[in-house]
Amino acid sequence: MKSQPTPVSTKDQALCQTHSPSGFLTLGLCSLLLGLYQAGLIAHPALVAVGFVYGGLSQAVTGVHEWRHGNAFGAAAFVSCGLFWLSLLPILVLPGAGIGQPFETFASVPYLIMWSLFIGILAHGAGQVQKFTGLLFGALALLLAFVAAALVWEPFALRQAACLIGVGTGLLATYKGLSLQTLRFTRRGSLAA
Repeated sequence: MKSQPTPVSTKDQALCQTHSPSGFLTLGLCSLLLGLYQAGLIAHPALVAVGFVYGGLSQAVTGVHEWRHGNAFGAAAFVSCGLFWLSLLPILVLPGAGIGQPFETFASVPYLIMWSLFIGILAHGAGQVQKFTGLLFGALALLLAFVAAALVWEPFALRQAACLIGVGTGLLATYKGLSLQTLRFTRRGSLAA
């Protein structure tokens, strides 16, 4: 006897229609790459650069898609995050590949702190509606703060902490993206609402 699919609630239908899994999946990719790069576990900056370009462009396009579907938060979050990942290329990745001059710490750290604060504001707003999404953006804000701290003080322990936070953020975002994709395909209850 075949089991009947569980009817999808109105909340789950709305969640599925207004959130694009690709935005969360590429957010996970970029967070994971940043964390691993900070710990020195990815030695080749070109790999990180390709991931940031792909992830950044994908998130920006996802943000435009969210805007077209009336999701102002998704549009602001994904377009902003997508452009942020692209902006990290000349700051962190390309100088490590021997392309361009490294930015001075006094210029890079305030930039990362500013983005950490902005993502923290997004986390607060998202947490009012969906706790899991708020947690995800909060972890991303924490990651950026630790990357900034690692640039200032440079002990390996801070880089390792940034790596762990990056891996955790990447896993949270990937879980969110995969759960949205699963919800779309199976039409069963939400996994990460």
